[in-house]
Amino acid sequence: MAAPTVCPRVIIVSCGGAKIDTTQPVPAGEMYTGSYHLALRRAADALTRGRTGRVLILSALHGLLTLHDLIAPYDLRMGDEGSVTGERLRQQAADLGILGADVTVLGPRAYVQASRAVWPELTDPLAGARGIGEQLAKLADIYDPSRAQPPQPSTRPTEPTSPGSIIEEIERRADARREAEEQRAARKRARYATHSQLVIQHPGRAHGSVTFPGDTARSTARVQATLRFADLYRVQVHTRPDDSRTLDVHGTPRDVARFMSALPRVLEGTEIRASEAARLYGRWERHSTARPHLAGMGPSQRRMLARDFRAAAFQVVVDILLDLPDTVPAAQGGIPPWDQVYPLAAGIAHYYWFDPADHADPDETARILAAADRRHVTAAAIPDQRSSPKA
Repeated sequence: MAAPTVCPRVIIVSCGGAKIDTTQPVPAGEMYTGSYHLALRRAADALTRGRTGRVLILSALHGLLTLHDLIAPYDLRMGDEGSVTGERLRQQAADLGILGADVTVLGPRAYVQASRAVWPELTDPLAGARGIGEQLAKLADIYDPSRAQPPQPSTRPTEPTSPGSIIEEIERRADARREAEEQRAARKRARYATHSQLVIQHPGRAHGSVTFPGDTARSTARVQATLRFADLYRVQVHTRPDDSRTLDVHGTPRDVARFMSALPRVLEGTEIRASEAARLYGRWERHSTARPHLAGMGPSQRRMLARDFRAAAFQVVVDILLDLPDTVPAAQGGIPPWDQVYPLAAGIAHYYWFDPADHADPDETARILAAADRRHVTAAAIPDQRSSPKA
């Protein structure tokens, strides 16, 4: 008897009209900023949480996108001239290996209809909703189970609710709130770095990649910082000659998974401290003592000084996190901040120091390992445990 086949599960969400204000390509998962699209994403995350599945975005221009695909802003709706065709969607689905997938589509009717050209039997949870208000309500019921309406009371007398059931309901709603907060935190961390699927070549070796969104200057700074943080997690990272925003990561499966989990958190903490230094600069710039130093400067020169200060502060924070000194010099009055970046930024990083080598989340590390691609593991790649090396 043939083994049953497992049908992959795919959640497709429509793109959105509101997009991030940028001239640089960013991951598709960050491009769309409208409340409707974000509600779709929250529902998609809820539908795949704790189970096997993947989330794709259906773009009117690009077709099917992973959350990590880099795209630039565009202005096109499904059905407009130039929007993706059904033939193109079918080819993309074939390339992604999801032609036979169990597909759920979240989005307006035009996106559902375009998807039906590839998956006639797809699931459409928003079917029957009248207008955007009802769609948002249906989406909220998916990602926030605590919104679900309780059963209507019967006309017959019922027993009072037991204290145990009340406690269970409170705990259930608390769990739902925690999950929502974790999702928001994960989306925020994705602004700093995202990672690919882990690929395990054999039990002792794995690889993957990390990508840095944002403008060129900040992504470059994060790349350079990552090259320095990598040693803390015993992984090797390499730049790509054709992609300055992506680094390839190699090491043991556990080390690479821990690094993938930790890196966005470490970069977030680094950016927070650099931003605190930048706020000090902003307060100084608005103070009367700054006037003599800023006299005669145009707006563009002042913006350049502030931008350069923050970039230098980021590097100082990285230095302090990696090599914590016993003390740092105090900033001096009367000297402009661009001439004392080190004491200003180092003082903040020293006071709010955290250990960048201990920022991996154990649960996320386990999920990364569980979702790893192990297709490349071969019998030849696995060392023979029965034989021992010769002396």
